[in-house]
Amino acid sequence: MNRDEQVAATTSMLSTYLATGAADEPDFDVDTELVHEAYRLLVDECGVDDLARIGSGDLTRLLLELLPQARPDTDPNALVDAVDVLADFAFDGAFIDEDLHGELLEELDTAETAMFGSLVDPRVPGNETSLKELFNLPDRLGPIRLPDEPELAERARGSELLTRVRTFAEQRLDGASTADAAAAAGIPDGDVATVSRLADELGFITIDLDTADADTTEGTGNSAGDAAGTRGDTFDEWPDGDDDTVLTVWGHALNWLLAWSLPLDAEDTGEETLDFTGTSAWFAPLFMSWRVGLPVGAISDIMADIAGDELTADRAKAAWTAWTAEHGDPAEVLLSRLAGLGAVELTESGAGSESEAATGGTLARISDLGAASLRAELIESDMDIPLLPEPDEVTAADLVEVLMHGLDGELEQEASTWFAARTTEEAADALLAEAAAGDAMRRAGALGLVRAYTGAEAEPAWRRAVDAPNVGLHARNELAAMHGEDTGLSDDEIGWLVVDTIAAQLPLDTGHPEDAEELQGLLTRLVSAETVSVVESMWRADHPDVVAVLTALGDRHPDKAIAKAARKASRKAADRDRS
Repeated sequence: MNRDEQVAATTSMLSTYLATGAADEPDFDVDTELVHEAYRLLVDECGVDDLARIGSGDLTRLLLELLPQARPDTDPNALVDAVDVLADFAFDGAFIDEDLHGELLEELDTAETAMFGSLVDPRVPGNETSLKELFNLPDRLGPIRLPDEPELAERARGSELLTRVRTFAEQRLDGASTADAAAAAGIPDGDVATVSRLADELGFITIDLDTADADTTEGTGNSAGDAAGTRGDTFDEWPDGDDDTVLTVWGHALNWLLAWSLPLDAEDTGEETLDFTGTSAWFAPLFMSWRVGLPVGAISDIMADIAGDELTADRAKAAWTAWTAEHGDPAEVLLSRLAGLGAVELTESGAGSESEAATGGTLARISDLGAASLRAELIESDMDIPLLPEPDEVTAADLVEVLMHGLDGELEQEASTWFAARTTEEAADALLAEAAAGDAMRRAGALGLVRAYTGAEAEPAWRRAVDAPNVGLHARNELAAMHGEDTGLSDDEIGWLVVDTIAAQLPLDTGHPEDAEELQGLLTRLVSAETVSVVESMWRADHPDVVAVLTALGDRHPDKAIAKAARKASRKAADRDRS
């Protein structure tokens, strides 16, 4: 079967899959046209004509770049749904096995996180007045764990790249030529221009361009050539300045590398086809997926799409291929510089988790230094990104905050440490107390942590919570489930539990179609025709969110009888609250 026949056959299978309802298992409506477009882009742009060949980075590129470019006005949630269905089709159609399917879904989760923290506009010099708006980030992230300032400063002082930049500047001030200074500092030929410029940018050395000899610049990529230099203002501040100064210099280097190093590489070579301005657009998503990371291949694809945005697909691909052949993959070049600075960490295939080894390639993760620097900028953009206390001081409330607002992978890291530091009963008692004190959303988070990280050993804690406010009914329900017994709850008690469970999801109803569909799915699962009597009595529930929950049921439940009963009960609850 040739390529065209393979694509035609797969397209036909996909149409059948979508038409027969095989893709309707999720709680959202599938945009079949969008799913087909996602597959076409996978074929045309990623070369995946056979879904058995789908690999690491393909879904990331599809979700973060190709689909948004093809459908700029489509709700991002619909784009996520389309790629999700396509991944399921690849598995259900026996193109890929269960292990690869799981790995692709993990990649999609990471890409989704990155997408909703992605750039509205590229991060370019002069366009950084509000990173929160530029990266389309929420008002609150975290809390996150970072080393304290002295530790961060010590790591910054250990930057391999800045050590070389400082040595280069020192050699130049001692009269060495650019080439000799670079050799003494151990700088690769391809990075001489970058280091020379960075030394000047950071204030280690000030180049007197008026005395530059044009003949000495040829072939060095350094516009200043061997021009005379004078000691800069920060020469004596690195690495022996105070912590704040050291971190400021380090952060300046990070921003300069992201904004300028590749565009200036292109300027040095006379490259006019590709535009590397804004190709650091992946850096904020890297922060959002901090503990998980992004595949370097996917970062390269994102950068290639941005650099060739004004070109036809064929011309952009040819230009990128030609540049890579002569100068190296721009993503790998930039990431290598950032790794030398200490801003990112690169994990080779096989050196990390089993999933990393299975998907192949290299993963990039933002370092603590990189995260701290970006966090400081985001805080200046009016974002709230609190820090976690020392591990032995983390409370149940802190852990719930990580669950609700933490970055990808943060909860797994913090929860394992937190639960290991206390007995199962102690952990469950603390979380159940937090659940009792919090609102419905925090209560759901705290209860979920108890269920996820404890087992039968937590039964005594559940029993102690039976008479506690706000969690007693949850505890009775949990204990009955442990022993396979009937809960013995009355309709009014069941009604309170339903209200509390739904209320925990109401903050997610932000107007996005995906949120609305998720909420409607929850309402449908919790309230059926058999439990309509519960709805009729829910207005009596002593719960602060009863009116909001009944209103949501009345507005969103697909069963007309249930919706009508909810609206009637909502009016009763509102009248009761007014009286």
